[in-house]
Amino acid sequence: MKPFFRLIPIALAISLAGCSSDQMMLQRKVDYRSGSDNISTNALEVPPDLSSPSSNQGYTIPERADATSTTTTGTAAVALVSKEAASGTAAVTLPTNEKAKLVEAGGQRWLVVQGDPKKLWPEIHQFWLDNGFILKIDNPQLGIMETDWLENRANLPQDWVTKLLRKVADSFISTGELDKFRTRVERGSQPGTTEIYVSHRGMQEVYKDTGDADTSRLGSTASDAKTIWVPRKADVELEAEMLALMLQRFGMTEEQAATVVKKPVSTQVFASLSDDATSLKINDNYDRAWRRVGLALDRIGFVVADRDRSKGVYYVHRAAEDIGKEESSSFFSSLAFWQKDDKGGKAPVPKDYEVRLKEGVNQTTLTVTGKDGATVDADTRNKLLSALLGQLR
Repeated sequence: MKPFFRLIPIALAISLAGCSSDQMMLQRKVDYRSGSDNISTNALEVPPDLSSPSSNQGYTIPERADATSTTTTGTAAVALVSKEAASGTAAVTLPTNEKAKLVEAGGQRWLVVQGDPKKLWPEIHQFWLDNGFILKIDNPQLGIMETDWLENRANLPQDWVTKLLRKVADSFISTGELDKFRTRVERGSQPGTTEIYVSHRGMQEVYKDTGDADTSRLGSTASDAKTIWVPRKADVELEAEMLALMLQRFGMTEEQAATVVKKPVSTQVFASLSDDATSLKINDNYDRAWRRVGLALDRIGFVVADRDRSKGVYYVHRAAEDIGKEESSSFFSSLAFWQKDDKGGKAPVPKDYEVRLKEGVNQTTLTVTGKDGATVDADTRNKLLSALLGQLR
């Protein structure tokens, strides 16, 4: 039997070669359920999450400074895409009794759902459980949920060889990637609505010595090569997939949800660095800038420990799983501000930051400070502003 098993990787490679990239793309969906055992054991040794403890005692979403909470009930129905323009107006074509719609502005997408956040929270919570995740953060006081790490098994090839291997040795087949999702739930700008934002974070398995992606894991035999897990950039396509699944949860058909999320996002420039390079100028009103900055912080790997919308402040710190990644060449490692510089001569800087927004005429200004408004060094400020600009522009 041993010669047979030696031929498995070869047969798998041939099968993969026969699949075009277009076929693989068309087959891509999300499937976290089949690889989920509720993470009772985690052999992948992803660093633990050291962020604030989970909380599920009561559903209390933070109040908006400019909106009153109003509960709206209605029949779950279909809504077409709503695209907000930079001017603040929304071109909306919706059928009657809509339940949810997708909104896009500044290259970001989120859902607007009819209903009060307190009543929608349990349903959003159950959505993630039904998709195979455990919620490591479940904090209705902050309006934040965050899943555990899971592998998207839909990324595995759908050829007969892989299907055969999964039947006999599923635990030995891996995509070499892990995903987690953060959900931000806020009261909508319109009374009786809730806004839902989904951001993705990913990890990739690479060889420790070379840093190359470990693509040989799929159907491979045991190897002496040492691999490690490093962060990878946020996958906006995966975010769109999860938003599409949420739309279905709130009443859309699969075909309608797929059509909505396939709409191209805006390429208009919505943010730029100030002339003195000490702040960002966001070409949007304060209300939308606040929402967009929150999503941008999630995407670049910051944990929002608290927020005060009336003061325009996000209190943030780095996510725990990025700590200690300063030797990696990945995107996230460039944001390891608390570490010493390459020459080892700089003292560690504070881990806590405040991202501040100030409303202006037809734009919003974003600045970065340390805790309690303390000044941060230029290098730290510039790196954080650059990372946020990459998400907001």
